[in-house]
Amino acid sequence: MSSQNSPDGLTLISDETSIGEVVRDIVSKGPHEDPIHVLDLDDVVRKHKNWCEQMPRVSPFYAVKCNDDPRILQIMVKLGLGFDCASKGELERMVDLGVEPERIIFTQPAKSIPSLLYAHSKQVSVMTFDSTIELEKIHQHFPEAHLVLRIRHDALKVRCMLGKKFGCDPVNEAPTLLRKAAQLRLNVVGISFHVGSDCEEHEVYYDAVKVSRDLFVFAKSIGYELSLVDIGGGFPGEKNKPIDRYARVINRAIDHFFPAEENVRIIAEPGRYYVASAVTLVSFVHSKRFVTDRLEDGTERTRVFYYLNDGVYGTFFSAAFEGQVPVPIIQRKVGAKEYSSSVWGPSCNILDLILPDILLPELDIGDSVVFENVGAYSTVRACQFNGFPLPKIIAYLREGTWSVAAVLTT
Repeated sequence: MSSQNSPDGLTLISDETSIGEVVRDIVSKGPHEDPIHVLDLDDVVRKHKNWCEQMPRVSPFYAVKCNDDPRILQIMVKLGLGFDCASKGELERMVDLGVEPERIIFTQPAKSIPSLLYAHSKQVSVMTFDSTIELEKIHQHFPEAHLVLRIRHDALKVRCMLGKKFGCDPVNEAPTLLRKAAQLRLNVVGISFHVGSDCEEHEVYYDAVKVSRDLFVFAKSIGYELSLVDIGGGFPGEKNKPIDRYARVINRAIDHFFPAEENVRIIAEPGRYYVASAVTLVSFVHSKRFVTDRLEDGTERTRVFYYLNDGVYGTFFSAAFEGQVPVPIIQRKVGAKEYSSSVWGPSCNILDLILPDILLPELDIGDSVVFENVGAYSTVRACQFNGFPLPKIIAYLREGTWSVAAVLTT
C-alpha cells in the first residue's frame, strides 16, 4: 500500500489503494489503545457526484450536525455544497471557513436571540420558522430575513421522527402563520419539511412536495410569490443503500408540482447520505468474561461478554438510543467455537451496551472488531465519559483527487 503524509491532517494514498487495504493495515499493526476512525474523503466526493447525477435540480445543503470534522467540511466547501446550520456555533464554523451567506440556511425553527443577531450580522438571511412567537422574534431582531415555513410531514419508518419537535400542521396552522407573516410584512420565500431521519419510505417525499405546492397556491392568494422548497433530509448513507428510489420519486414530484420553467429553487438537507459510509471504526477487545445463563427450561448456556475500547459514549450512541444495530466485522479463526455474546463499551455504565445478544466466534484479548458505516452522528455525539478517549480520526485521500481537484485547503 503506497501512502504519504500530507501537511493538511491527511494521509494521501495511491489511487489503486482501497480503504479496505487501509483498514487491514491498521488492524495488522494493532492492537491499538484507542479506537480509530478511518475517514475516506474520496467516499464523500463520490457521494456528491452521485447526488448531482441523481437529482440535478436539488441543491444539497449539508447538515453540519451530522459530522463536523473539519476535513469533511473543507472538502464540501470546495465541492460547492450549501450548508444546513442549526446553531450559532455551526453558523460561526461555516462563516469562518469562508462560506458565503447565500450558501447557508439557518434551519433552527426555535432560534436563540444571540444566534439570530449573529445571523443578522453575517447576513445569513434564509431561515426557518414554525410558530407565531418565532415570527415576532424575527420581526424584532432580523425583519429583512428571508423566511421558510417549516411544515410537519412525518414518515412512519424513520430513525427519528423530527415532527414531534418541529414543524407546523400544514392545514390547520400553516395558513394562519402565513397570514401573520404578511401582517408583520415579513418576507416569506418558501416551504420546508423534514420527513424524519434515515427514512425508509421514499414515497413520502412525493406527498410532502404536493402539500408544499398547495401552500404555494395559498401563499399567492395573500400576496406572496414563494420561490424555494426545502425537502429536508432523511436519505440513507450506508453502503449498499442507494438513493435511486428516493431520487426517482423526488424528481417526479418536483417536475410535476414545480416544473423547471417556474424557476422555483429546490434544496435538501442531506447529512447521513454524505458521511455514513465514509467512516470505518477499528476497535479492539480489551477484556472479556464468560457468563452462565439459566434458561426458562432449566438448562444453562455459556455466554461471552466482550468489552471493546469504544462504546455508546464514543461511536455507538445510535445503537443505544435510536435502535441502529451495528454489524461487526471480525477475522474468523480456524476452529473457533461460537458463543452467544454481548458486546459492551469500555465504561462502567450499564447503558454502554453495543450488541446485547449476537452469535460470534470466540475472540481473544487484542482481537480487532471493525464496524463500517459509522460516519453519521457518531463523533458529534461522543464524549469522554469515564475518562475514555474519543476515537482517533485518520483521514485518507487519494493522490489523484488531491492533485487534480486540489480539494482541501489549509
